[in-house]
Amino acid sequence: MLVYALKWMLKRFVVVVVKVSKGFSWRRFIFVNIILFASANGSADAAGWVIERDDRGESPLTKERKSLALSPEQELQQAYAQAYRRVLSEEKRKISEHWTHPEVSGPTRWVTYSNDYRIKRAVDFEFNRLEISLEGQYTQNRLDFSRTARQVETEVALMLATTLAQALKNDPINKALTNSHLQLAPEPEVANKAQRLVLSLLFDNVVPSATEINEQAAALMRNASIRYQAMTASLAAIPVSTTRKLTYVIPFPDSRIRRKVVEYDKVVAENAARFNVPQDVILAIIHTESHFNPLARSHVPAFGLMQIVPATAGRDAARKLYRKSKLFSPQYLYNPQQNIEIGAAYLNVLYFDYLKEIKNPESRLYYTIAAYNAGASSVARAFTGKASFTDAINVINSMTPQEVLHRLIEGAPSNETRQYVRHILKRRSLYAAR
Repeated sequence: MLVYALKWMLKRFVVVVVKVSKGFSWRRFIFVNIILFASANGSADAAGWVIERDDRGESPLTKERKSLALSPEQELQQAYAQAYRRVLSEEKRKISEHWTHPEVSGPTRWVTYSNDYRIKRAVDFEFNRLEISLEGQYTQNRLDFSRTARQVETEVALMLATTLAQALKNDPINKALTNSHLQLAPEPEVANKAQRLVLSLLFDNVVPSATEINEQAAALMRNASIRYQAMTASLAAIPVSTTRKLTYVIPFPDSRIRRKVVEYDKVVAENAARFNVPQDVILAIIHTESHFNPLARSHVPAFGLMQIVPATAGRDAARKLYRKSKLFSPQYLYNPQQNIEIGAAYLNVLYFDYLKEIKNPESRLYYTIAAYNAGASSVARAFTGKASFTDAINVINSMTPQEVLHRLIEGAPSNETRQYVRHILKRRSLYAAR
């Protein structure tokens, strides 16, 4: 190799001497010719000096850098996730000064605190109840149940009177994410000014009066119980000389859930027809993702009833809806009607575009449900062990729908996805006869 290099450079030197009579630089000559030599097509001895390139002139190093680079969608999602983690950490730090286990809103729980963080309020949409946690009121070192209950009732009325727009405005995490969105997508977007109460279905009137709200709070308190040291007990069983926080658990009427389904029926039916997606699948996804919580938010973060991730599912749905890429804000996705539209559009994209090569419609629907949770590529591991939907197509098409379903609920890469498919199929039956 060295001999070949010296011979090659000697030939180059002769050429240079002939062409250049003055101003010759040995240092420049050696540097330039090393570069020329490394890129030249020489003998087999020179092959070790040459970086092989593909037909597009890309070296393996260049291709590796490209493969490691984030897509625009991944960059946006990463920015959202970083903003969420940053503000989540700060908010939990403030909460932990007053609470042993700092909790924020999630997919099925809407959590708020008083300005001084001493009172915690949480609506559990999965278990259909309201929880108020606070320090008990004391009289002469004894817990005064009457005064404490009155304070709790005031907090219940406050939650009942909160609109969706107010809930979003008062949430410090949502405010930070909204600011982050403005930096990522500065285009103007109509704010979510929904004046409908978050818990509107506890009332007969869409806009109840203050009197109706207070009366409903008093009625709910009649069925309240107190949870003390993670136990539910009657008032008489609770120690009366403790300074520990108490949690009042206030159940909602069972009719609230049924009325919630009815509330969304029309918009679900319209979008099911528009995007050719089964209505019962949309309702089952809402049930599983958020238990009909319009303020649902996950750690991804994903937002709203159908838990839309702005940079992935949201952008795919935007292309279907508007024929262009668009980054929906959290505010936009918290609107129930808009969230359902985007979720249905994304299901359409999965079923009719991304997964169209799955021939059997039933098999494709099962795969679509799993992909809604984990992504099409990730789900492919259940069939080939690799995160490649393209490699899994032939395997899927060689199986019966029941075999595909069995593989998904037994071999999907994560337990979350396996349980997700089970829940969706089970809950479809709740809405199939509607």
